[in-house]
Amino acid sequence: MRALPLALTLCLALAAPVAGEIYRWTDDAGSVHFTDSLQNVPSRYRSQIQTRSDKLPDAPARPAPAPASTPRVALERLDGGYVVAASINGRETARLLLDTGASTTLLSPRLADRLGLTVRRVPPAVLRTANGQVEAGWAEVDTIEVGGRRVGPLRVVIHDAIEGADGLLGLNFLGAFRVEIHAQGPSLTLSPP
Repeated sequence: MRALPLALTLCLALAAPVAGEIYRWTDDAGSVHFTDSLQNVPSRYRSQIQTRSDKLPDAPARPAPAPASTPRVALERLDGGYVVAASINGRETARLLLDTGASTTLLSPRLADRLGLTVRRVPPAVLRTANGQVEAGWAEVDTIEVGGRRVGPLRVVIHDAIEGADGLLGLNFLGAFRVEIHAQGPSLTLSPP
């Protein structure tokens, strides 16, 4: 049961709205911050904010052409959530917890090492958790694929994952599709939006 509170913490840490403006600013220490409310941007940084409509460094997820059919992908239950098998860069299969509250996909440092990813820490990825702010590294992956649905390139956060999973599958992947979770099976369907 230790994994569930951590998963909920990470959900809160990476949460972002599906629609609406996202504001970005850099503080005096060089840390990059994101928020969905202009009121959360300190007044002294408001003159430098960028919105999602500006060209932010994170490119939007680009789904690959969809297969003709929409297959159901098997899910595994894990502490009240669901884990799905995902292919990272076409060479490593990872167990990722579905997290529709996380704006960004998270991979464990161990998985990042197996993939040979270059983990960057400048600027740091800033996670806001129930226990406060945490800085983490980030990396770029060429593709993430689930059930024949591929998205990439993507930026991912590199941070410890919950026990029993290699990371979290967030909205920078899931947001490219219409997502259906079926209790029977359980299974997942990813359809074009």
